[in-house]
Amino acid sequence: MLPRTTAQALIDCGAILIVGLAATLSFGPVFGGVAYLAAGLGGTLLGIAVGVVTSLRPLRGWLLTAAGVVLALVLFGPALAVPRKALGGVLPTLEAWQELLLGVVFSWKGLLTAEPPAEGFPSLLVVPFLTLLVCSAVATVLALRLRRGAPFAMLPGVVALVVGIAFGTKIAFWPAALGIVVAGVIVGWCAWRRASWRSGLNEDVEVTNDSRFRGRARRQRTRGAVGMVAAALLVGGLISLPIQPQSRAVLRDTVEPPIELAEYPSPLAGFRNWYKNYEDTPLMTVSGMPEGSRLRLATFDYYDGTVYAVAGSQQSSGSGSFARIGDEVLVQQSGTPATVRVEVQDYSGIWVPEVGYIQSLRFGGEREAALQSSLHYNGQTGTAIALEGLGPGDSYELEAIVPAQPEHEELEGARITDVQLPDPVVVPDLLQAWVSTWGNEGQDQLENLLNMQRLMQNGSFSHGLEDDTIPSLAGHGAARLQAMFERDVLVGDDEQYATAFALALERINVPARVVMGLYPDDGFTGSSDPVELTGGDVHAWVEVPFEGHGWVRFDPTPPEDNDDIQPEPEPEPDPKPQVLQPPQPPEEPADMSPDTVADEGQEEDDEVEDTSWMLWLWIGGGSLLLVLLLASPFLVVGAIKAARWRRRYRAARESDRLSGGWHEVVDHAVDLGLPVPAGVTRREVAGAVEARYPRSRATEIGEFVDEGVFGPGEPVKEDVDAFWRDVDRSVKGMRAEATPMQRLLGRLSLRSFARRRRERRRR
Repeated sequence: MLPRTTAQALIDCGAILIVGLAATLSFGPVFGGVAYLAAGLGGTLLGIAVGVVTSLRPLRGWLLTAAGVVLALVLFGPALAVPRKALGGVLPTLEAWQELLLGVVFSWKGLLTAEPPAEGFPSLLVVPFLTLLVCSAVATVLALRLRRGAPFAMLPGVVALVVGIAFGTKIAFWPAALGIVVAGVIVGWCAWRRASWRSGLNEDVEVTNDSRFRGRARRQRTRGAVGMVAAALLVGGLISLPIQPQSRAVLRDTVEPPIELAEYPSPLAGFRNWYKNYEDTPLMTVSGMPEGSRLRLATFDYYDGTVYAVAGSQQSSGSGSFARIGDEVLVQQSGTPATVRVEVQDYSGIWVPEVGYIQSLRFGGEREAALQSSLHYNGQTGTAIALEGLGPGDSYELEAIVPAQPEHEELEGARITDVQLPDPVVVPDLLQAWVSTWGNEGQDQLENLLNMQRLMQNGSFSHGLEDDTIPSLAGHGAARLQAMFERDVLVGDDEQYATAFALALERINVPARVVMGLYPDDGFTGSSDPVELTGGDVHAWVEVPFEGHGWVRFDPTPPEDNDDIQPEPEPEPDPKPQVLQPPQPPEEPADMSPDTVADEGQEEDDEVEDTSWMLWLWIGGGSLLLVLLLASPFLVVGAIKAARWRRRYRAARESDRLSGGWHEVVDHAVDLGLPVPAGVTRREVAGAVEARYPRSRATEIGEFVDEGVFGPGEPVKEDVDAFWRDVDRSVKGMRAEATPMQRLLGRLSLRSFARRRRERRRR
C-alpha cells in the first residue's frame, strides 16, 4: 500500500519524469546521437519504479531502496549503458557486466577527458544512466513518503541537471527552455503539494460545509499561482540576459588531460632512421588521399635545444593535450571531405598517420577494440595517437576535412595570425646572425619568410648515408644547427632545414611549427588507387598560420638533387656583410647540477632564515583555523541557545519568565534525547522528565509554574529569580545523569527548537 493515492502518486512521478527528461537532455552536447536519451530516460523510469516499489508498506526502507537501485543497475545497465557489449544490444553478458561495473568507477573521469561527441566510448553512457537512476529513485521515495517536506523531493532532480551541465561542454542544449521547464515544474508541483497538504488538514478539521465557496477560492488560488509563476519566470529570464556569463564554465576545463605527449620521445629525433633502415621498405598503403595533400604524422611546436617536440601542459601551447575520442569528432573546419584508408605494413609507433582534421576514425583488424579504446586526438594540431601502438597488420579508415593549401602568391596582403607558441629554450648564435644578415627590416613578414625559404632551398641536400657525396650528421640539436651555419653552404635534410627555418621565423616574430609526415616525392594525384609509402617518403616541413587560410605549409628543404658543395669563394674587394663572431656561449643556468651552489648561496640561506617565521605563522594559523572549524558547530548552536535563554530570562512579564524557565528545563531534556510527549498537560510532561532524570525535580518546578501562571496576581520578581536558580540546578542535574555522549550530542541538538515549532503550529 502506497502512502498516497494512485492519482497523487501519478502526478508525483510525472513531475519527476519531466525533471529527469530535462536532466537527460543536458547531456546531449557532450554525447551527441540518441543513445544517451535511452540511457537517461531508462535510468529515470527505472529509478521511479524502484522508488514506487520500495515505498509500498511491506518493502518500505532506505536499505531496500539501495538494493533496488543495485538490482536495476545490474539487470538493465548492460542494455542501456553498455549496449555494444550486450548480446544483441539487450541481453547482459559477462563482458557487459565487467564494462558496466568498471564504468561506475572510471566513467566520470573518462567523460571529462573524452573529446565530444562521447557516444562511441564503451562505458561513458554509465554516467547519465547511473545519475538519473539514483536521483529518480531518491526523488520518488521522498515525494511519496514526505508530507510537509515534499519539496525536498525536487532536489535530486536538480542535482542530476547540475551533473549534466557540469560534465557537459561549453555548448548548452536550449538552456533557457530547460530552465523554464524545470523551474515551472518544480514551483508548480511544490505549490500543488502544499495545497494538497492544507486541504488534507481542512478535511480533518472541517471549517465550512459550503463547497461552492471553497471551490471558488481554490480556482482563484490556482489562477493566481499560475500567473505568479509565469511572471516570475518571465522576469527572471529577462533579468538573466544582461548578467549571464560570456563563457560557460564546465568541469572539463579544469581537468588535466589524460596524457602528456612530452613524456614520449619526439618522432623527429628518429627522422634519419627511416631513411637508413626503411628507405625502400613499404611502411603503409594509402588510398583515397586528395590531390596535393600530405599524411600528417606529428606536429611539434616546442624546441628545448635538443629536439623539436610536442609542448606539454606546462607550456603555453595546447599541442600536447590529447583527449580520447569515440566514433566521431566535432569538426569546425572548411575544406574538402575525404575518406582515406590506411593499411599498416612495417610502420610502428603510437602516432596515427592521418590527413586534415578527422571527423571519424575506425580501426580494423584483430586489435580493433584495443586500438579504438586507446585512440586520442588533438583538435588544435589535427594529430592522433593510439597508445596501444600501431603495428603490421593494423588498418583503419578515416573521414576528414582537408583544408585547401593556397599558393604563396595568394598570401599577398594576408596577415599572419598571432598564435601563442612556446618560446624556444635555445637558438644557435650563428642562426641568429644569419637571420640578422638576411632578414630585411624594410620588408614585411611574408617577404622575409619567402626570402629566407629561398636562401635555404639554395643549400645542399644530404641524408649523410654511405652513398651520399656530402657528409651530414643526424639530429637537430643546437650544436648540430650551429655546425650547419658555420659553413658557407648549408647542408642537411628535412630534419635540419625544417628546424632551422622554424627557429629563424621565430626570430622575426612569425609563429611556426614543424610537421613530420609522409607523401611521395611526386605527391598524391587524388586518384583512388592505393599508394605504397616507404621510409624514403618520410618528410618534414614548416607551417605558418595566416588569417583566412589557416596553417599554410612551407618547404625550406632543397631538392634532393642539390647534392654538391661549391668551393669556398676567395675574398673579394667587396666583402659580404660582416657578422660579428659570437661570444663564447655562457653557461646556461639549466645546465647546473642540482648540487651546484650559487654565488649568492649565503644570501639565500639568510633569506630562508629571515622568512622561516612565515612557515610557523602558516602552521599556527592553519591549526587555529582547523580548531575553529571543528568547534564551529558547538559555538553556533551554543550561541543560539544562549540567545534563547536570555530572551526567556529577561521577559517583560514575570509570568512569562516562569513559563520560559519551565520551557528551558523541558528543552534540555529533549536535547538530551528524552522523547517528551506532545499535546499533554505540564504535570504529565514533568512526570516523564522526572522519571528519566530524578535530579531534575521537574514535578516540583512544574507545580510552581502552574501556581505562578494561573494563580491570582503577578509573581514576585525575587521569587522568579530564585526559581531560575532552581532551573539552573535542574539542568545541571539532568546533564550529570546523562552519559558523556548524550551530553555532547545535547550541546549540538536542535530538537528542542523543532518541538517548540510544532507546539506553536498546534496552538
